[in-house]
Amino acid sequence: MKKLILIVTAIFAFIGVSNAQCDMSTKDTTAKESGIDFYVSAGVSMSNGAGEKFSYTSYPSVELGIMKNNFSLGLVVGRGNFVRTGGLDYFSDYWAELKTALYIPVGNFNTYGLIGIGSYFESNKMFIEYGVGFSYSFKKIGVFSQVSNWDGAWYVTPGVSYTF
Repeated sequence: MKKLILIVTAIFAFIGVSNAQCDMSTKDTTAKESGIDFYVSAGVSMSNGAGEKFSYTSYPSVELGIMKNNFSLGLVVGRGNFVRTGGLDYFSDYWAELKTALYIPVGNFNTYGLIGIGSYFESNKMFIEYGVGFSYSFKKIGVFSQVSNWDGAWYVTPGVSYTF
């Protein structure tokens, strides 16, 4: 839990420093000139669990982050799967991850490589995620699909994003 608090604090400090460099009366102009954008995205990571149901092998998540040029840094929070043990929701079923990505424009699409590190809440177990993906933007709304190895298993993650 201490590691999670440290990660969250670091992200908010990074966002605060990047915002502090803008005059609030000209925030939109300054943000565009500096190339900084904020985003939120949601996705569902799906794995091919041998004989398991979708609800056991899929992981929903939400990511908040910033982008500058072709680099992004985000905090991802998600649930271990869609199954409630005994019909109850436990804090230990959730996880958080600090994730970065480097984007490369290819025509109308962006391809990207990603790497992240995270942990389940109420656990000392850390995990690493790495992979590749592509995205397409319709102005402020985007769609993406990625393939990544997350906590030792391969997942395909489709999702949507919104850039502020």
